Amino acid sequence: MRHTTIIIALLVSFLSFCQENIDENLIETIANNSYLHNYNIENFYLHTNKNYYFSEENIDFKAYVVNEINNKPNLETTNLHINLYDFDNKLVLSHLFHVKDGKSFGTIKLPKDLKSGEYILQLDTQWNRNFKEGSNFSITIKNLNEISNNSTNATIKNTTNINNTKLNNLPITFFTKSGILLKNTENTIYFKLKNKDDAYVVGGIVDNKLGREIAKIIAINNDYAKCNFFYDSDYTAVFYHDDKDKKIKLPAAKKIGFALLKSALNNNEVINFQLKTNRETIINKKNKFIYAVLHKKGYLKTKASFNLSENIQNYNFNILKADLFNGTNTISIFDNQNKIIAEKSFYYKNNLQIDVSAKIIEQKKDSAIINLKLNNYYKKSNISISVIHKDNEVVDYNSKITNTLSDKIVVFNTPEGIDPFFNKKNLGNSFIYQKKTKQKLLYDKEFGIRLKGQLNSTLKNPTNYQVTLSSNTNNIFTSTSLNADKTFKFNKLYLTHPSEFALLLLNKNGKSQEARFYVYNHYVDYQANNMLKSRKIKTNFSTILDSIKTPLKTSLNIDLPLSKDAELLDEVVLDNIKKREQKRIKEIKKENPFLAINAGHSRDYLIDPNQNFMTLEQYLRTIQGIRVYNDTSFVRVLNKRMGNGLNNGTNNLVSISIDNTFVSQEIGGLPNPFRPVTDFELISVNLSGLGNGTRYENGIINLITRKGKSVSNKNQISKVYKTSNGFNKNQQDITENSLFFPNKSSKNAFSTLDWLPDITLNPNTSNIIKIKKPKTEHVRLIINGISDDGDLIYKIIDL
Repeated sequence: MRHTTIIIALLVSFLSFCQENIDENLIETIANNSYLHNYNIENFYLHTNKNYYFSEENIDFKAYVVNEINNKPNLETTNLHINLYDFDNKLVLSHLFHVKDGKSFGTIKLPKDLKSGEYILQLDTQWNRNFKEGSNFSITIKNLNEISNNSTNATIKNTTNINNTKLNNLPITFFTKSGILLKNTENTIYFKLKNKDDAYVVGGIVDNKLGREIAKIIAINNDYAKCNFFYDSDYTAVFYHDDKDKKIKLPAAKKIGFALLKSALNNNEVINFQLKTNRETIINKKNKFIYAVLHKKGYLKTKASFNLSENIQNYNFNILKADLFNGTNTISIFDNQNKIIAEKSFYYKNNLQIDVSAKIIEQKKDSAIINLKLNNYYKKSNISISVIHKDNEVVDYNSKITNTLSDKIVVFNTPEGIDPFFNKKNLGNSFIYQKKTKQKLLYDKEFGIRLKGQLNSTLKNPTNYQVTLSSNTNNIFTSTSLNADKTFKFNKLYLTHPSEFALLLLNKNGKSQEARFYVYNHYVDYQANNMLKSRKIKTNFSTILDSIKTPLKTSLNIDLPLSKDAELLDEVVLDNIKKREQKRIKEIKKENPFLAINAGHSRDYLIDPNQNFMTLEQYLRTIQGIRVYNDTSFVRVLNKRMGNGLNNGTNNLVSISIDNTFVSQEIGGLPNPFRPVTDFELISVNLSGLGNGTRYENGIINLITRKGKSVSNKNQISKVYKTSNGFNKNQQDITENSLFFPNKSSKNAFSTLDWLPDITLNPNTSNIIKIKKPKTEHVRLIINGISDDGDLIYKIIDL
């Protein structure tokens, strides 16, 4: 199937090589080439509202998911996992976000107990794991409660630009233009010189057999020189400098082979390439058919075939610049057995620079209406904007999208930079996904989350029934078949977490009936690694905020922000959370006088709606002294002190009161046991029965519902459940900060004024948006984005 797809792609592609027409032999040979692939591989970019955070703050972010080949938004991806790793490479948290049209945005809440240091935000998908690790981005986090402010706990060593110390220590190094020295053909060699002064170094190539100079080494500049000569003997390069000679013996040339190089002949529309060989190579070739492909990491773009002739040893072909990949391109030459015989990589970048302009058209007291325009660009684009004060000190201007998505490592094919592909030992290193084409991929693409469950009721012919799932919060209404074993499964659900959903049983006539369900789990296949495998940072972050490390004060003597749980006095005094809880419990009991009967005998549980994601049944199981009895038809709550079972019509059922109204467990058991426990604000448990008389000697549990969540006297056919995981909400507005700032200067230095993660810029028109901007202050817009064609946008605008 994969090869069939490639054949179709080949038939419709443009033939950019100036060679003969494609024949059936070439199509069949390429179709069997396991080096090539047509996978949709993802790349990631992350734009955060800033790069320096304090614990307890919120990270507001925009993620772009693009196709690795062309940088266009990846329309297939729906599930994006963002993982936070600390400086010990340990997983701190992992969240799932929904991707639409290659874009995702939202908020990540930082835990308050994080230690100071440099952290990694990793963007990943289940599908991406087939090919590579997720993309890593660096942020710095400072914990305000740490006693020592000397420095961050760890630093990251940037390994992306490690110099070859062995080469640096040598006064002269060399490399060939084509990556190979081939005998009986002309070769071009570049020499890199380590000069201490500005004098040019010149020299010559000496034939060791003849004992004379056969070619000149010509200086290009202070650091580089080159030489062209016909290689048919063994040679020494001799350099003349400061009345001293420096000799380097050149290695022996290969007797047979192919040399591929980019020609200096160039124009505005095409790039010319030369394939050189010698007569010995052609004579030894049993089959004279070879072919070339232009590709990016194995994704094919164009191709051409050659029939070798003993009378022709140089072959020229052109590639249209319009057909080149933006970034790294590779030309690979194969024989008819799909063995690589030559290869050349080069970097190409179109000169398109998307410019965005902004103009204030109305200024109010705390906001401004601005007009954004795309200048000289005619494709719809999507951008994210971080609005910061002009004096802000926590934004790294090196972390721009144009640095991240281009895979440019060094300058290719110029004397000023060594092409890394020149020195590779094995051909085919550019086909980094080659092994994937020979095996079944381990990971499938994820689309939403899945949910499994089982009907907990007696039912004849289960396959005649459907289970429906609805969620008003997520705008979902879907159904699935009930299996013979009464199990069911939903796929591709978009359920945010935390949120609620309802399950309903429908018969073949479409009518609902009473049923109880057990939800096993709702999940995704992706599981974040507990340890970060590689701490390679995709963006080249510079050290930020050096001026506020020791101590955390700037030259402006800016005070640090404080937690909202703190009160600024002579010293920081934290509010007592327990006292606040006790205060609320007293207020609830005052509103419900019946609870006063249990005063001194009850245990009170205040339910946190943001922390407790259990059903009522699950929560009651966590309370000491309670036994929850669950069969297929009902759920009952028992007092362990009175025994563990139901005996001869008498029982140890605990009395249940919902909002001061008693309900019977003897008929139907505990009402709505699968209701989210967060529907209740307080659970008051008195298992002794003291204070309630002999009628309630088995104990009593008082359930006080949260306002607007009354569940008493309801016999709901639809059962409501709470999610245990799911998508984080794609939140657009900037989140409320968990910190407050003692003065204006510290707020300007450390905070984000506004954050607009999802702005669509239409060409040839005005794009009107509103930003937070005080009337008398200057702000800075940090803009990142991608057009529909995959062109990148980065702009800083001061207003």
